[in-house]
Amino acid sequence: MRILFVDDEPEQAEHHCRLIAEILDTKVDVVTSVDQAVSAVLDDPYDLVITDIFIPMGRRARDVLGPRARRYEETLQHLGGLVLLDELDRLDPAPAIIAYTACTDFELLEVLGERVSSKVPKPAPSEVMLRAVLEALGLPVPR
Repeated sequence: MRILFVDDEPEQAEHHCRLIAEILDTKVDVVTSVDQAVSAVLDDPYDLVITDIFIPMGRRARDVLGPRARRYEETLQHLGGLVLLDELDRLDPAPAIIAYTACTDFELLEVLGERVSSKVPKPAPSEVMLRAVLEALGLPVPR
């Protein structure tokens, strides 16, 4: 099982990553930009991608924007997570996705779409993140 955590504040993800890795007995890779995330998922498939929405695009400009990213093109530099979601949609097989974000804008959250299995508020207690991960992966959730 392969999990990728995308957050430009890796210290925010550190505790969650340790817990997920320990409970699922797997490694959780952490990257800090959309460019790094896209490179990672193209190099090797992931079962789950946990991503912030407010993350930098990285240095390379995107030539082709997907439907989510086009809706917010004017402010896209700060909404790199939308570009990543569009890129993940192009993968076959596509990984499960969890949005881990401080975003409270209902309209923006709706743009994430049905491919995002959970929207976990940032910061979130570890139990909330672990439950979202187990559900996204189709694993039993303890009561």
